[in-house]
Amino acid sequence: MRPVSFRRPVAVAALLLLGVMALPHSAAAQDNSCRWANDNECDEPRYGGTGACPNGTDANDCRAEAAAWQRLMAAVPQNIRTQLGSDTCRWANDLECDDPNFGGTGACQPGTDASDCRAMAIGGDNSCRYANDNECDEPGIGTGVCISGTDLNDCRAVAFLRNRSNTCETAFNGICDEPGQGRGSCRANTDTADCVSRDRPTTARDHFFGHDDRTLVDVTQMPWRAVGLLTMEDGSCTATLIGPRLIATAAHCMQGEGGAPAKAVSFRAGAWGDSEQGRAAVVSAVVAPNYSARSAPPGGGNGDDWAILTLDRDLGLELGYVRPYVLDKDDITAIRAGNFLVSQAGYSWDTGSFLSGHMNCTVLNAYPDGSFIHTCDTTRGDSGSPIMVFRNGEWRLIAVDSQFFDPQPPFPQMSSSHLAVDTRAFADALRRAGALD
Repeated sequence: MRPVSFRRPVAVAALLLLGVMALPHSAAAQDNSCRWANDNECDEPRYGGTGACPNGTDANDCRAEAAAWQRLMAAVPQNIRTQLGSDTCRWANDLECDDPNFGGTGACQPGTDASDCRAMAIGGDNSCRYANDNECDEPGIGTGVCISGTDLNDCRAVAFLRNRSNTCETAFNGICDEPGQGRGSCRANTDTADCVSRDRPTTARDHFFGHDDRTLVDVTQMPWRAVGLLTMEDGSCTATLIGPRLIATAAHCMQGEGGAPAKAVSFRAGAWGDSEQGRAAVVSAVVAPNYSARSAPPGGGNGDDWAILTLDRDLGLELGYVRPYVLDKDDITAIRAGNFLVSQAGYSWDTGSFLSGHMNCTVLNAYPDGSFIHTCDTTRGDSGSPIMVFRNGEWRLIAVDSQFFDPQPPFPQMSSSHLAVDTRAFADALRRAGALD
């Protein structure tokens, strides 16, 4: 999966003060400092623009959109406007409603995220420029290019998943433990698979092929304690110990904003909440030299999404590691026959720092470019996560998870296609690093 920044830098300015209407973001109303300003296209995301400019930096191009936004706010009943309050939360104007009084994430205090919660407060509307395009574009449950509640029709089927997760430590155990149910040991909305259902609409942004088959895995046992949370300067991915001090992940995890290199900070092997089986710092990285953020069609040249990182100590000798294995001709034959089983585990966005995995999923098709598509339930946060096969009494790494595509033939029954980069693509780099026999 492509790494996702859950929070974007925001320009905070008051929109509503004690329920009195004002021009939205008036403090930055005359700012045209964006490099794309005055190109006759609104690029501020708060108004449904392209997102190429930070909020408040494309005033001239967004003048019409700002006026339309003011009309939308003016149409909110006075009693609701009073409850909406202001935009004083640090997360205001990031498109996602964070006011818990209006079904938001709870990251903001009530009455401090007015603009992002306007639509949610009135039950939703279709004011987003991308509304009615048959794709949910709201944050959390969709692509995130629309403000919460402004893509009502497209998001109707998945709205029940808004602000829900599986971050409870007892998620996926078949018992609902949210407040008032079971033991009540989970916080509200953190035990979704157990309390709502494992069934997922095929239109959901999370790609579980209509059913979530993940479980939480025991990070004290191999091979799962060799899987860890890779922390970057901004964000995180999943990685795996493949040698005494080597870990493997996806190349796109090493790319920051605007294509600039991202710095990997630390690796927490067997991370579980605030604890881990072992921790080490990342000291260097080898990233696929031909990696490009631009995707080709499946099988068309996506085998460069890999990276091998070096740690500052021999963590793999302490905990164990998963040796890489390169697919051979017999394996390709088994894949074509539809009986090549693998298992995967990663730090999915909705399980947070608890490791979730999908056991006994299937590789559907292996491509000559060193990639394959599979049926493992991976989503945001699983970037770089290992796909493993059990061979001769031990688990072996055969791929790192990469991205997803639309359904690919001959598998029209799949709601999407999940692509991983397998070790055929970086066998030479593994040999040079001493990680492959």
